[in-house]
Amino acid sequence: MKILGRKVAIDRDFKEIFISEIISISGGLIAGMFLLNLLGKQYLLSGLFILLPGFLEMHGNIFGSLAARLGTLLHTKHIKPIFKFNKILTINIWATILLMFIVSLFLGIVAYFLNLYIFNTNTPILILLTFIAAVIALLIEIPLTIATTFWFFKKGYDPDDIMGPYVTTTGDVISIVSILIGVLFIA
Repeated sequence: MKILGRKVAIDRDFKEIFISEIISISGGLIAGMFLLNLLGKQYLLSGLFILLPGFLEMHGNIFGSLAARLGTLLHTKHIKPIFKFNKILTINIWATILLMFIVSLFLGIVAYFLNLYIFNTNTPILILLTFIAAVIALLIEIPLTIATTFWFFKKGYDPDDIMGPYVTTTGDVISIVSILIGVLFIA
């Protein structure tokens, strides 16, 4: 905020960040409603709630870093805000896919062993569930993250201010929906 005499002028960065945080909070509520829907199903697997926090956090971190890298590449003019596959964009997409699969596999294995240790329940299907949910989320979130980052940049907004909360919110909603689809697919 800039204070000019008695008037308070809110600069553009503050407006962008504030609006994106409001959207993030609203998206968190939507994700919670999807999770509530998941709770009402009979399809709950033992150990799913061990997996869920890490899975939700993973999406915000991985796709947030993709958006940050794209924002930096756009600001430094290494790429243009158009869907044209070039070497730099392709490398970033493959890095995101690789990160997603490695972390999903790790999360599935950790959830499996914690479920085995805490609840004394053998559910190796948790590992498959994380993989299926990661594939579903990747198919949605990669194009969405790239398109949104490019769109904000074209419209004159700073993707670094907006994309963090946006990707976290969309990641939460898409993660819960992808887990629900994965559970329905497995069950």
